[in-house]
Amino acid sequence: MTEKIRAVRTVDKLMQYLTEHNCPIGKSTLLNLIHSGEIPHVKLTSHIWIFHLDAIDQWLQGEWKKEGV
Repeated sequence: MTEKIRAVRTVDKLMQYLTEHNCPIGKSTLLNLIHSGEIPHVKLTSHIWIFHLDAIDQWLQGEWKKEGV
């Protein structure tokens, strides 16, 4: 059986997901976290990111570590 990948493609959708999980973060703060590599994401182009929600859940629980650290 194929496992469905849970992901969102926009910062606004990620903000909505975080708010639904009792972790509201403003857009400018979220963008700073993305650019500094503090929040898990896949960068497709300079303005297009994918956020895998399983990794975001780990990040929320403090279990995700930045690569190279």
